[in-house]
Amino acid sequence: MIIFDRVSKKYDGEEKPVFTDLDLRIEDGEFVALMGRSGSGKTTLIRLLTKETEPSSGSITVDRYVLSDIKKSAIPSYRREIGVIFQDFRLFNEYTVYGNLELTLSLTGGNTGNAEEKIINVLTMMGIDHLHKRYPKELSGGEQQKVCMARAIINNPKVVLADEPTGNLDPGSSAEIAELLSIINSQGVTVVMATHDKDALRSFEDRIRIINLDKI
Repeated sequence: MIIFDRVSKKYDGEEKPVFTDLDLRIEDGEFVALMGRSGSGKTTLIRLLTKETEPSSGSITVDRYVLSDIKKSAIPSYRREIGVIFQDFRLFNEYTVYGNLELTLSLTGGNTGNAEEKIINVLTMMGIDHLHKRYPKELSGGEQQKVCMARAIINNPKVVLADEPTGNLDPGSSAEIAELLSIINSQGVTVVMATHDKDALRSFEDRIRIINLDKI
């Protein structure tokens, strides 16, 4: 599903590269937790997969896509096939929960013919269908992150990428978000989660593969 083949990444102005000749394979349907100290490359790896940044050398393959071969015009099509969950939520504050998800369907070119059914289904899965008329500022951090998760899976992606999704949450909310990611994974979705929060994974640690980037 996801293959890093001798990938190196060095940012302009930085003395040391983030990665040098990184080889990594993530199988279809796996739940992978990327761990490591600050600066070990967890977020960079996620950003490489979303094509927010490019490798200095090497090749990255996601499903049928060789990322270096994707033309700029085709990036939106590629991104529709992955879901992304951010630490800082990135919700539109002027839209309700329902409106945020409706906007996602519209902006990503998803099927809007049954938008209401799709939105209610994902909100129900997240346990927040009763909050569909609320605005982000009226929600707790954990509730906002559940909206982000609903947004990430509304187009039925094959892959979900989560960049420190529990970083701004209390321990109880963190464990709940991690468990919801496990449920998403149990439906056949490949999940790649960058995190420093091993405690949040404790209840299902036997079902995931932990990759410590400090040791690569």
